[in-house]
Amino acid sequence: MYSVIIPVGLLFTLIMVKKIPKIGGNVPLALLIGAIVTLICGKIYNPIEWAKAWINGLDRLSWVMALSFVGSFYGETQDKIGTLDTVVDLFRSLFGKSARGMVCAVIIAIVVGGEAFGDCNGAAAVIGLLVVPALAGMGMSGEKVAATIALGCMLGSIMPPISQAVILSTSILDLPQAVTDQTVNITFITSGILLVLSTAYAAFFFVKNQPLPADMIPKESPLTIVKKGFAGLLPLILVIVLIILNSIFNLNIMKMLLGPVYTFLSQIPVVKGLTNSIVMILIAASLITFIFKNVRNNAKDILSSGFKNVIPSLKIQVCAAFFVGAILADGQIDVIIETMEHLSDNVIKIGGGASVVLMGMLTGSQTSAQNIIFTFFGPLLMNMGISGAHASIVGSHLASAGQMMPPANFTAMICAALVSSSLGKKVDPMKTMMYLLPIALGLAFVGFLFMYI
Repeated sequence: MYSVIIPVGLLFTLIMVKKIPKIGGNVPLALLIGAIVTLICGKIYNPIEWAKAWINGLDRLSWVMALSFVGSFYGETQDKIGTLDTVVDLFRSLFGKSARGMVCAVIIAIVVGGEAFGDCNGAAAVIGLLVVPALAGMGMSGEKVAATIALGCMLGSIMPPISQAVILSTSILDLPQAVTDQTVNITFITSGILLVLSTAYAAFFFVKNQPLPADMIPKESPLTIVKKGFAGLLPLILVIVLIILNSIFNLNIMKMLLGPVYTFLSQIPVVKGLTNSIVMILIAASLITFIFKNVRNNAKDILSSGFKNVIPSLKIQVCAAFFVGAILADGQIDVIIETMEHLSDNVIKIGGGASVVLMGMLTGSQTSAQNIIFTFFGPLLMNMGISGAHASIVGSHLASAGQMMPPANFTAMICAALVSSSLGKKVDPMKTMMYLLPIALGLAFVGFLFMYI
């Protein structure tokens, strides 16, 4: 058991103790060191075996890396063709006649943007600034404005189709595509319920109900807004239709179209991540956007921004792959399962679940919480008889809950900084985080619930 405790304890220390020179708080470097120590503790010294372990980890997380990479470019193209602007205007027209309606409209619009980017921070940076004046104009404090933006971004990032948290859970557990699709379908329901609760919470607690000034309400009807921006909505509509066909009717159109190419790619380690159904759909949607002149003329900027936005996530994922591969190579999962057999199921569930949340809280990263804790905890759940889909829901929702809580909610910090810059006044990031706590607890509740149903 020492071969598990030592590397995990070291990993925790390196991530949490930021005063350690050059290493402390550096998640990618901590994961690399943790992986090396795991292999050494497991008496694996051959560099070739280390390389094999890393490749195995990369293979397992290939879907996640592909989704992050492609999703980043897809989000940039949606911004260029005006999809996000159309969505914001549409919801403002539908629900923005009152202050509470406006808050609901903004959150829903940002959720759509968060889905497009698949990343909290990217959605906050690109979409957040668009809605700051509208929210501040209703008399909301800077902290509540920041919390509204962060709420939409964080819910959007877990909501399919681009849900890194869900895909990462299924990848860690090495689940087949059919189970992954089932997990995505469940997440549509859980995130949809949380969205309803979130909009109600923000509408009643963040703002007083009052009519809005006429200049804040789109003068055009919802139908007119859709007609004017319809072309920019086509890639998004395509994504929705293809996902529905795949998840509900089990029709993988991209697989059918590509045929032998799909089969060939799916057999190549690591590269096979590109054959994930959602990844392929986003690739198709991104390519279609090049029919728009604004995308063609700004292709260089799109590529540059896409790379810039995705690099931090990819660094963590590549290093996490080494850690995951090291654990698997050393047989640590089997050791943990054997050690935990004498403990009650409830102790394992509550302790493991709390550890996932805590790691998310302390690192501000859902990805770190899943890679470090769920790598062990997920197989334990399945060993208890919990289905792969339910175990994946547990890992994704608990990690996302931890990420949303104080003290290291980076999305809240980014939103607070954006609002502060836009309004020219101080915005307290910790207070912003506290406004998000009820929804974070809702995510945690869903995670724990799926351990018992």
